[in-house]
Amino acid sequence: MKNYGVLKAKAIDYQRDSDDDPHSELLVGVAGVKYRIAINVRSSRGPVAQRLVEYLIVHDLKHPVLDRARELPNGWSNLADGVADGAAIDYIRGNLFRAQDMKPIPHLAPGPNNDLFEFVEDLAQRAIADPGAVVYAFGEKWGPESGKPDQYFHFEPGNGVHLIHMNQGGAGESNGTFHDGGLIFDFSGSGGAVGLFIKFQNQVWHTDDQTADPIGDAPAVPEVPIPDTGGVDPWPVVAPDSPYHLARIVAAMVNPPGADPGQEFVTLLNASGRTLDLAGWKILDQQDKVEAIAGKIEPGRALTVMLSGKGAQLSNKGGTITLLDQRRLKVDGVAYTRDAARTEGQPIVFGG
Repeated sequence: MKNYGVLKAKAIDYQRDSDDDPHSELLVGVAGVKYRIAINVRSSRGPVAQRLVEYLIVHDLKHPVLDRARELPNGWSNLADGVADGAAIDYIRGNLFRAQDMKPIPHLAPGPNNDLFEFVEDLAQRAIADPGAVVYAFGEKWGPESGKPDQYFHFEPGNGVHLIHMNQGGAGESNGTFHDGGLIFDFSGSGGAVGLFIKFQNQVWHTDDQTADPIGDAPAVPEVPIPDTGGVDPWPVVAPDSPYHLARIVAAMVNPPGADPGQEFVTLLNASGRTLDLAGWKILDQQDKVEAIAGKIEPGRALTVMLSGKGAQLSNKGGTITLLDQRRLKVDGVAYTRDAARTEGQPIVFGG
């Protein structure tokens, strides 16, 4: 990706682009400058009626990425440094949501409230009507294109942001960590923030920490073969043998009474149907500091892991907690904000 970052602006207008490569087109503006945000609502693979993507809308979004984005100035901010920028998005490492929560969806379908065009339009129109709403568009910037009017909203020069989707885990594609796209609609004065996240079916959930390419021997959902005629059934978003199904981080003591080192803990729930042997498993903090863990958890039981203070450490300023198995494949991950960690001695409980 040549120019990754986030655009912070006000929503002005919306259009459906229903050509051979359909997008939801959102016009935004800041300080007299207009931009078009091009949002993929369909994959480029297969017959038109079968080109599905996976999506998730997160209501009442609370995350350190949003906290950092709110601190940025209006307009375009370059996030090329990835994780070091604080506001960069990574669907896997940023723990914005659980992969299992995404769903396949068509871009257009008969009837109400059942296609991605409708869901994007609902959020866009709400942001347009709310004078206090702020839109954060994460992706790749193009323009300004001098002398070339925008093809949908006709402002000049053409200017905008695209690749508003996952940008890693695709075989033979231009992948990168902390370079994923997304949209956050911040209705902070009237209902909190809403995040929209989109990926393609051929992108996998276990990627290399350096290249963001697929890990060859990691579980993955096979690419769905799309026939020339007939329908295609929705697929499992996460492979049945993925470690994502094994355990959940359900709570953490981020801000214990007194000094933090050696008093922080993370509580793990065995969500599988077998005994989990945690030998070789690890807990990572936001700075990728590693805490080696051990022990066994019976199905449906929980285990509280005390952190030594020498490995993973949980910042009171907000952060992430990630659980890896013995192959260093992600099992689960959560995030918490500064506000959530404010009360000393009170654990943070993670839902979902």
